[in-house]
Amino acid sequence: MFDVMSEHQLQELHLFQHDKLKAIVAVHSTELGPALGGCRFVEYDDVEKATVDAARLARGMTYKAAMAGVPYGGGKSVIMLPSEPYDRTELFAKFGQFIETLNGRYITAMDSGTNVQDMDVIHSKTQFVASHSGIGDPSPYTAEGVFQCIKFSLQDELNIPLSKATVAIQGLGNVGYRLMEKLIDQGATVIVSDVDQEKTRKAINEHGVFVAPVSEVLMEPCDVLAPCGLGGVITEALIPRLNCKLIAGCANNQLLKDSVGQMLWDKDILYAPDFVINSGGLIYASGRIGGKSMDQINDDIDRLSRTLLSVFCRAHKEGQSPDQVAFEMAKEKLAP
Repeated sequence: MFDVMSEHQLQELHLFQHDKLKAIVAVHSTELGPALGGCRFVEYDDVEKATVDAARLARGMTYKAAMAGVPYGGGKSVIMLPSEPYDRTELFAKFGQFIETLNGRYITAMDSGTNVQDMDVIHSKTQFVASHSGIGDPSPYTAEGVFQCIKFSLQDELNIPLSKATVAIQGLGNVGYRLMEKLIDQGATVIVSDVDQEKTRKAINEHGVFVAPVSEVLMEPCDVLAPCGLGGVITEALIPRLNCKLIAGCANNQLLKDSVGQMLWDKDILYAPDFVINSGGLIYASGRIGGKSMDQINDDIDRLSRTLLSVFCRAHKEGQSPDQVAFEMAKEKLAP
């Protein structure tokens, strides 16, 4: 555990077990405020992989909060999907009790595998939850921020109108599906892929999209590749097979290693750093907690493309990859 904490610069790492519940909370930073980050409820091969996932995601949330200008630090929780039958309400109620014991150092929210109903159960046990029926689902705001940044990147950096662009979306979860709808509404050609065939069938029936095999979507010829599932999908081995001009998606930690960002830059593939463009949900949740109006929240989300512009400008000036520039900018905001 201490090795994981050292590698990812965590402040705190908490493990909790009760009956079928096995939960991990990683707190990366509380420099700007309490650690805020979603709860992921997916299958893991073992505890070590779950712990590393929580740690990497928590670090990303710190940088996301810093670049978004919200008064929160970075944290993340994962609940390991039980292999045996379980009571979902009981599971999340116990998780809520666990969150309460952290006394506000970590605030949870929706993420992959969780929904508003799960957050309502957590909210019945603790106030430290940033998405529930009283606040709402943050995923539409994540999709909006990514959509705006894709549109900006195409027009400003690549001189391609969105209506003429082809976008390949990997993953049709809550955010990915909404992103697909926004792109189609603006005339883009959209290719989708998801391991859940029900989701792709729904996309075909409702929007007539093209579907790519799961094993091939990342190599699909397109203007924009939008990873919207789990992280770590852009690898060194994949780069020679990429056939896109821009990578911009909803997923966290899209690059398997930090070095991949420079390899993309050297190959002339523009990468819009995920923790810059997918922070709309964080901006929404933190704004609702802080009492901001929806007009203020929407203005903050609209500013994401301006933040991305500053990242791209500095990347061109310094000859560094956008993700490395964004990391440096975030660290500057975190400096005492």
